[in-house]
Amino acid sequence: MSKDLYLKKILGEERFSLIRGSTVLMVGAGGIGCELLKDLMLTGYGEIHIVDLDTITLSNLNRQFLFRQKDIDKSKALTVVKSVSKFNYFDSKLVPHHGNIMDTSMFPMSWWSQFDYIYNALDNLEARRYVNRMALYLKIPLMESGTTGYEGQVQPIYPYRSECFECQAKVTPTTYPVCTIRSTPSKPVHSITWAKEFLFQQLYDDSTSSATDAEESRKQLEKETDDSAEIEHMLRETNELNDLKSHIAGGADVFLPELVEKIFVRDIERLLEIESLWKHGGRPVPLDWSQLKPQLDSLLLTSTDLVDETKVQTPLENLYVLWKSGEKLVKRVVSGEPVVFDKDDEDTLDFVVAASNLRSHIFGIEVKSKFDIKQIAGNIIPAIATTNAIISGLSVMESLEYYKAKDSQAAFSNSSTVFVSIKPNKYLMGAGLVEQNSSCASCFKVARGVMELPETSGDLKLGELLEGLRQTYDYEDDHYEISIISGDSRLIYDIDFEDNIPCGLDELGIGIGSTLLIQVDEGDLQGLELYISKGKEFKLPQIQLRELPKTISEPEKSEAEVEKDGEVVFDDGVIEIEEIEEIEEIEDIRETATKLSSQEPPTKKQRL
Repeated sequence: MSKDLYLKKILGEERFSLIRGSTVLMVGAGGIGCELLKDLMLTGYGEIHIVDLDTITLSNLNRQFLFRQKDIDKSKALTVVKSVSKFNYFDSKLVPHHGNIMDTSMFPMSWWSQFDYIYNALDNLEARRYVNRMALYLKIPLMESGTTGYEGQVQPIYPYRSECFECQAKVTPTTYPVCTIRSTPSKPVHSITWAKEFLFQQLYDDSTSSATDAEESRKQLEKETDDSAEIEHMLRETNELNDLKSHIAGGADVFLPELVEKIFVRDIERLLEIESLWKHGGRPVPLDWSQLKPQLDSLLLTSTDLVDETKVQTPLENLYVLWKSGEKLVKRVVSGEPVVFDKDDEDTLDFVVAASNLRSHIFGIEVKSKFDIKQIAGNIIPAIATTNAIISGLSVMESLEYYKAKDSQAAFSNSSTVFVSIKPNKYLMGAGLVEQNSSCASCFKVARGVMELPETSGDLKLGELLEGLRQTYDYEDDHYEISIISGDSRLIYDIDFEDNIPCGLDELGIGIGSTLLIQVDEGDLQGLELYISKGKEFKLPQIQLRELPKTISEPEKSEAEVEKDGEVVFDDGVIEIEEIEEIEEIEDIRETATKLSSQEPPTKKQRL
């Protein structure tokens, strides 16, 4: 019995043949990627390319089952191919690439064009957007997937038929005001960010320059707050840390007592002097260093290991962890070893955990365990191996619709976006694919294509490019006035800027790997974004640009209609007409509305 007999029965001879002859790309070889590569191989795909920039770390091993402890610090892409070779039953050709998928020199457009299907197994928003754009340029189907704890989803994307990755707004990473982090923290994440991004970097991390110009620092802080006392405090705090850093050379016995007294006692006492910060309460309490120091000295003599992953530790225990990790970091710095924060570097993690917990204790904030702080400081999205396995299986199953007839329209009609969760009655839910979002700037308002150009792009003049654009995309009509903008947002051409017409493209800094955006200045025609790829001759893609839906603006109301509605509306207030008939000048109305908007809402008798 042949080993592919069951697959042929399940998939059908024709679909299995298409899969065997297919070349696919898998971007990401982490939690989802390990499971996905296994599933792609066992489905019989003929050629699979795997791209990943990362190396394997200890924290990967609990869910990325293709890696072992001996693989730590090795390339994920190269290692994953070696691991699956043991069960490559259908002799799939596996091609690993250790690199950044956004590297255009390593992965040019000609490389992308070989793929029939793309599978995303990424945890990086920027890279996901980039892969989405590549799929749009080449009209390659893309399978998006992601998990968070017990929840996950898969989204088949058929370029220009279904929603693309950017049709719906994505949640952006949360940032926190400098003043909140440095002066008035109120959440554990504020303390953790302070310990990792400010304290640790100022003291140990030479990859981030701390010698910022004083005037520039002041300007940055003035954007955050207009409290001059707070600004002066933060500048002084930074300068003192820079001075303290020079004491590391004197050893831990000199450096650490000065560090603790400065950041947990003197800095807090000075903060308390700025009364404007504590109008609404929440005053911090400086660390009782004089009482804790003898207890710490006694504890240090016992050499007890107090680092506990899951325990919420006392201030004394956190001081002990800060001290022991500080001693190790000082030795590393003195020896000339570069020190940067890494969630898998126990010395750096212990220092950040202890420092953030001591600060939380001072500000009356909930203290966290090392396990919890590691997830926040390391930007770790909770990952569960079972969820990754389910989502990977669904990714392959949903992509099979495309291989039924290798037709995007049929696949769009029969495919689903699938969600999984641990909520009762919502373990597995599917919904039909949605058409493009008419407000999406990536796939609806702009059409994308690949323009071929010989290596000697300088032989092509901008005027020749313009002529080709007008003929290919019917820009000849006087109704269309176009402008050309380069990928770095430089205006290359418009009707009022024709200086570059005789220039070669190389003179304008445009070549292989560049992008050009062609926009219609008048009318409602789609924009056109062209990616320049290497070819034998100058060739523009055949794209039918469409008219965008016209924006229907609400007609302006006549004076009679406004009076009928009974109100006049300004940006800064609303005044009822029947109550201001005595006011004749519109300037007086606006002035009155402004005054009213700045006061407490009046009663009817108090109105004009």
